[in-house]
Amino acid sequence: MKSGCQVADRIGELEIVGNIVPHLWYKNITFSSGKAHFVAITLLADIVYWYRPTMIRDDSGMIMGARTKFKGDMLQKSYQAFADTFGFSKRQVKDGIDFLVEHHLLVREFRTISSSSIILSNVMYVQPVAENVKRVMDERYHVTELASVCPPVTLERTSPSDTKEDQLRQGEGAPEVDGGTYTESTSKNPSEKNEQQQCAGECPVTFFKENEFGRLGSYMQGKIKSWCERLSDILVVEAMKRAVEQGKHYWSYVDAILVKWELLQVQDVEDAREKENQVMDEKRVKKPSRSAGRKPVRTEMLPDWFTEEGLVEAPAESFDEDFEVEKAKLIAELEVFRERGARVVM
Repeated sequence: MKSGCQVADRIGELEIVGNIVPHLWYKNITFSSGKAHFVAITLLADIVYWYRPTMIRDDSGMIMGARTKFKGDMLQKSYQAFADTFGFSKRQVKDGIDFLVEHHLLVREFRTISSSSIILSNVMYVQPVAENVKRVMDERYHVTELASVCPPVTLERTSPSDTKEDQLRQGEGAPEVDGGTYTESTSKNPSEKNEQQQCAGECPVTFFKENEFGRLGSYMQGKIKSWCERLSDILVVEAMKRAVEQGKHYWSYVDAILVKWELLQVQDVEDAREKENQVMDEKRVKKPSRSAGRKPVRTEMLPDWFTEEGLVEAPAESFDEDFEVEKAKLIAELEVFRERGARVVM
């Protein structure tokens, strides 16, 4: 069926796949100032797209069923993956995800994924809250009016059977799990779990790859895993962050930092800073003074008429009458001598 507009008919033939942003989101998902939160809106639209089911059709085009676009029970995507897709900074993405979680439009969960070769911790999974997503598509609901209708927080789970390729996948979603469930659970209550999710760090392997420390082969994965076991994931990431700040994107620099922390028996990032400051203070105390071998500075006695305010004019000499008399006599004798000399010449 044709609309009568040639351009409209051609656009109608296009198979457009991707995000759909309801127009009311620009009115309902805003900052406190009323300005639309474009980063949060874009991220939510992308996450909702991933959760829209894909129809399964037979050869004749009949719908036979539906499936998700990602593997697993939740979509797995990192902050960096979102940033690369939309051109945002990693900080903008994190702030946008925080906003959506705080306003009950999104559930965020961090999991530990393990396999025979490596353990990945703090892998982020996200899931939209369908009821609240539906509400912000209504003109009556603003994001600040949403009630908390989030489902119960899922306990932390670990999959021992994931393949390494699935674990490192950041774009297509969560890794597939044999049997559809995770086996390991935690005893933390929901409030502790939420706090842990908010404070969780980054994955050392992911940070290594994103900041281009080199090729991530089996040897480097083993090195990272070894340091994570000897210290912690957070300290390994912190050491890599310091290397990035110094512009030294190579593992030997990171390794040297970790060796020093191991010798200092560092427990966490704050402990590392305190012990490093302590070592620096001890070096300052032991360091000899630079003035130890210098010659003593000569000091001069100042006259009585020199005060702290500066140099003061010396007091004028008192008038000496005898001196003036003698001076007058000498001048008179000098005049007589000059006159005698003049007569001799004539």
